[in-house]
Amino acid sequence: MSDKQIISIEQTLPNKLFIIPLSGRPLFPGVFTPIIITQEKDIKIVEEVLKQDKVLGLVLMKEEYTDHPSAEDLHKIGTVARIVKKVNLPDGGINIFITTIERFKIKKILSEKPQIIAAVEYLNDIASSDAKELKALTRSLLVETKSITEDNPFISEDMRLNMINIDNPGKIADFVISMLNIDRNQQQRALETLDIKDRIEQALMYIKKEQELMRIQKQIAKEMNEKIEKSQREYFLREEIKAIKRELGEPVDAKSNEHLKFKETIDKLNFEGEIKEQVEQELEKFSFMEPSSSEYIVTRNYLDTIVNLKRKS
Repeated sequence: MSDKQIISIEQTLPNKLFIIPLSGRPLFPGVFTPIIITQEKDIKIVEEVLKQDKVLGLVLMKEEYTDHPSAEDLHKIGTVARIVKKVNLPDGGINIFITTIERFKIKKILSEKPQIIAAVEYLNDIASSDAKELKALTRSLLVETKSITEDNPFISEDMRLNMINIDNPGKIADFVISMLNIDRNQQQRALETLDIKDRIEQALMYIKKEQELMRIQKQIAKEMNEKIEKSQREYFLREEIKAIKRELGEPVDAKSNEHLKFKETIDKLNFEGEIKEQVEQELEKFSFMEPSSSEYIVTRNYLDTIVNLKRKS
């Protein structure tokens, strides 16, 4: 082989990989991201590959919460990644910064203990449609993605620029799907889809669902704001009416009206001694009670009875 001949990155990847199971979501090729490793056997994998080629395999678990996963608990297709940096954490775990490279398929499990090691084959994208169709689909994907990312605080401007600068349709689809808030199994399905057209169409379908969800959320928010605004208007109007009534010396509400009537009547009846003190105490409590409470009704009936008895005596 000539010294000047270019060797592709795929040719430098090993045909067997240490496998680290992922619990959350799958990782797509072309991503630079940190991963926190806490399992002791996975930490040992990192230490081992750092001594060798710094390459490992990342495969999503079939069930999100699986303790001590075996090879049977993993999907067959994952992503190969290269470790760029390792940071030790205070709790004994590690944080590794990785760059993901390519899809791979597990051909055979070579070892499960102490770590999972698998023979793998690397997978290339398939272009089943012509370049014009892919270009049109990619353009549609970028336009539709823009509509859902502009108001999304979790999508940074750098991420938007990165998406626009990617010139590979398959990688654009990967990037978009990795950003979307979709089910982990849907993301795994996209990872396993090698046909670029199919993957872009999946991304477009997920975006349409996201757009519909955003439309419903905006409608709910609009309706809630309208209700709040109406409630606030009604509150201020009621307060204005109360202020006007107070200026005119009129009772401001039904409760105040009842309290005023009882007070005027009791003042005219000239109660004396302990009875007067008791009646005035009940009248004062009555002024603070809510009309919807049971105590309000009991106290009102009490005052009404006392007033009627006094009138008859």
